[in-house]
Amino acid sequence: WMLYIHGGGWVTGDLESHDRICRRLCHEGELVVVSVDYRLAPEAPFPAAVNDIEQAWTVLSNTISRWGGHPDRGSVGGDSAGGNLAAVLCQRLRDGLCTGVTPTMQLLIYPVIDFRRLDPSHRTFAEGFLLTSASIDYYKALYAAPDDNDPAVSPIRHDDLSQLPPAIVVTAGFDPLRDEGERYVHALRQAGTPAGWVQGEGLVHGF
Repeated sequence: WMLYIHGGGWVTGDLESHDRICRRLCHEGELVVVSVDYRLAPEAPFPAAVNDIEQAWTVLSNTISRWGGHPDRGSVGGDSAGGNLAAVLCQRLRDGLCTGVTPTMQLLIYPVIDFRRLDPSHRTFAEGFLLTSASIDYYKALYAAPDDNDPAVSPIRHDDLSQLPPAIVVTAGFDPLRDEGERYVHALRQAGTPAGWVQGEGLVHGF
C-alpha cells in the first residue's frame, strides 16, 4: 500500500487534482493507494502539513488491512511539496518522532529537498518552465517555515541520511528543483540508503 501526498506548494492541490496519478499508481502498481487531504497554507502554515501526514501514517499503519493492504508493506510517495513531505516523514519515522510501520520505500517525484535554493537549476529555469522563481517565493512565504535549514522543510539538511527507506527519486530536466533532487540521490547513496534515480530529461515540473 502507499500513502500518496499531493503537491501544490503546500498551498494548492487536493484529492481531485491528483486523483489521476493515484488511480494510475493503484492500477499499474497493484497497490492500495490512500491520498491525504492535508491542511494547506496560509490558513495552516508549517508544520501543520507535516503533522497531518504523520497522523495519517500512524492511523493507516493500524487500519490499512481494512482496505486490503498488508500492514507491514506500506510505502509513501508524493510529488513536489508532497515529495518533500514524504521525505520528511521517512526521516521522522526513522528518528522515532512519529509512530507507525517503517515504509518499505519512498517515491519522491520532483521533490522540494532544500529550502535554501542554492542550486544552479533555480537560476537556469527561473522563468518560462512552468514552475517559476516567483511562484516558489510565493509558496515558500505562505508556508512560513522559520528556518530553511530545518530538516522538516529541507530533508537534505538532516545530519544523518542513513537507514532510510529505499528511495526512487524522479527529476525533470527543465525544473528549478532538478539539481536538489539529484543531490539528494547522491547524498542518500553516500549515506548507504539505496536510491534509484529516474530522469525526465526533456520534461518540466509537473509532468
